[in-house]
Amino acid sequence: GDIDDITIANAYASEAELKQMAEAFHAPMPELKVVPRPTMTENERKCVFEAMHSYRGDRSEYMLRSTMTRVIYKDLDFPPHDTDTIKPGDVIIDNDGYGQYKGETQIALKEMKNDGRVNVVGRISEDEMFLLDFIKPWSSFKFIESDEL
Repeated sequence: GDIDDITIANAYASEAELKQMAEAFHAPMPELKVVPRPTMTENERKCVFEAMHSYRGDRSEYMLRSTMTRVIYKDLDFPPHDTDTIKPGDVIIDNDGYGQYKGETQIALKEMKNDGRVNVVGRISEDEMFLLDFIKPWSSFKFIESDEL
């Protein structure tokens, strides 16, 4: 699980690249860049970017579940929108139609049909999709906003 070596592929890393590498190395938990959809609501933004996330222990091949947002934000509204097909890397939130699961934040690992109870609110940046393999059950992670898919 720990990192022993870091290899830089280009001949000379820029100051910005070295800074990013140092920040990632010293971060207390993995940070995943998420590109939000323009339709993301303020309540969904709270779930995604303000909450600390923890991957549930009951691993699923379909999604990575972070359930604390449904507890923290249980009194907020999550009206249905963007209920299109769910693709790997989509950041999704169960909407008001999902009852007790309303407000739960998840990352899709496989393509799934959407029954209308799940809002697609953003997407993991393509260059960070490989990081999903390193997030293990019961581990914590954080989302940071990005504009780069």
